[in-house]
Amino acid sequence: MAKFVIAGQADCPYYAKVELLADSLESKLQDFHVHKIVKTPEEWKPWLQQLCADNGWTHGKSPIIWRELVDRGGKGLLIGGHNDFMEYARSYYGMTSEMLSEMMKNIAAENLAVTRQLREEEEAIRLQSTPLHVCVINAASSPAYHVLPSLVNGEIIRDEQIALHLYDTEENLEALKGVEMEVFDLCYPFLKEVSVTTDLPTAFQNVAIAIVVDDVNQGEKEDAVGDTEAKVSFYKQVAEAMNQTANKDIRVLVAGTGPLNSLVSILIDNAPSIPRQNIAAVAQVKERQAKSLLAQRLTVNSAGVCDVIVWGNVGGTTYTDVSRARVHGYDGAIWGPPSYSCSVSEMVHDNKWLEGEFLEQLQSRSSTAQESLQHPADLSTAAAITSTLSYWWNGSPEGQLFSLAVCSEGYYNIPEGVVFSFPVIFHKGSWEVVQDMDMNEDMRLMLSSIAAQLVEEKDVLLNPANANQEKLLKVFGVTPEVPTSQLSNVKLDKIMEETEKSSSEEAPEAPLSAGD
Repeated sequence: MAKFVIAGQADCPYYAKVELLADSLESKLQDFHVHKIVKTPEEWKPWLQQLCADNGWTHGKSPIIWRELVDRGGKGLLIGGHNDFMEYARSYYGMTSEMLSEMMKNIAAENLAVTRQLREEEEAIRLQSTPLHVCVINAASSPAYHVLPSLVNGEIIRDEQIALHLYDTEENLEALKGVEMEVFDLCYPFLKEVSVTTDLPTAFQNVAIAIVVDDVNQGEKEDAVGDTEAKVSFYKQVAEAMNQTANKDIRVLVAGTGPLNSLVSILIDNAPSIPRQNIAAVAQVKERQAKSLLAQRLTVNSAGVCDVIVWGNVGGTTYTDVSRARVHGYDGAIWGPPSYSCSVSEMVHDNKWLEGEFLEQLQSRSSTAQESLQHPADLSTAAAITSTLSYWWNGSPEGQLFSLAVCSEGYYNIPEGVVFSFPVIFHKGSWEVVQDMDMNEDMRLMLSSIAAQLVEEKDVLLNPANANQEKLLKVFGVTPEVPTSQLSNVKLDKIMEETEKSSSEEAPEAPLSAGD
């Protein structure tokens, strides 16, 4: 038994002629079966291109006809277009069509009208379907405010209706209601509903995606112990609510300015029914800052720089690795297609700058922007959240690496259970740590040092009364700087010794030479 598939553009007269001939053959032949695919003029070209790409066919017009041997399986057999099918029907079945051009045009017009009506009905049904529930914690904060449009305009979550859950504390309830009004005023077609709540279990009800924005003002704390205890208590409540009412396959992304790695670890510990690989922290803020500085140095668009990796504690000590970074669109001696890229290190060709001024500028990037703006650089935080979530949900660009803070499974000898920023690639709904990267002993020592700091940081968060004031301040962003001039050859005990001795107002950067 053979099934013939006839596909065409709805307003195509030749599709109308082929369609009616196929109907006649089906009515007269017991083993002749027809399946029809009709596309609007807007849908036709991209659909046809994808079909031909998937099957290795070459065909550029409407209609297209192929035969499927349903009782044998295997790849479909392309017959061709209008003329090919007419010849096929005449040769094999002794039938043809004498339909005149005027009738072909009339039927094509009817086909188009019916197809458009069906599309409208399908859209109405889709709009009535169950929406995807998305939750934003601390939704009245500035970074969350900048993220919200991307959540409901189809940029991240495509072709799905969104039920947006906005959570904040009682003291921010009025601001939250203002945010709710603004979101409705955006008039985006994918936004089905918005709810505002100060109750965490309600906020997480049926939620499939959650963004937790940690908004900490860096600097001296009046009551560091009290602040730490309150933060840990809040994150435990978030985890318990998530564990209780959210979808068990929820994706949770933590972002902001606090000790994000340790906060992710606390969420994982207190939400046992949520897979730990489904909870992660944004690491792309520093990654994007590094790309921007490199792009300025090379006079290219910052989007052309890729494969910059941020290792470690995204809320504290990090190691920014550009040894594998590539640049597209560089105006050098060698040109290539858009996919062609060059090594960033080779194009910069200045190790002194990469190991000195570059790291200094990267370390002060956020504070410099904040000083100029007179408020935190929340737009870059929001952009990092948006791109990370988009890659996680839809998959990342093929062949590119990105940074993400996730729970270690022993990757690169980082102890299991430590939340650490690694190089990853994203698939639709999942991520994968890239595990085949070479590194020398100095770099291994540096990563081990950062992991040890993370273990200590989490202990400080969970037991703040036992920690001294300096360690508490470090957790809240006032972290010591590891001297970059000493790191390339320093031993682990020396790293830890210097870490305890020195201090600065920004999270430290390790030199790139350790990864060369």
